[in-house]
Amino acid sequence: MAYPIKTPLPLEETVEGSETQRRKNQAALDLLRTWRDEDAQEQAETWAVVQAALEADRLSDRPLFP
Repeated sequence: MAYPIKTPLPLEETVEGSETQRRKNQAALDLLRTWRDEDAQEQAETWAVVQAALEADRLSDRPLFP
């Protein structure tokens, strides 16, 4: 069984595509950084609510988060 040989893209398309991908990557990184840099107090309060919800109505007597 023979597999087709993939030819590389012309340099112009490769550079343009990599620039587009670089912009998308940068936008994703910026979004992640804004999430990371949010208010620490708000994150602590949110975690307390999430933790209480996970602990509620557990069948086990052991705490999920000791």
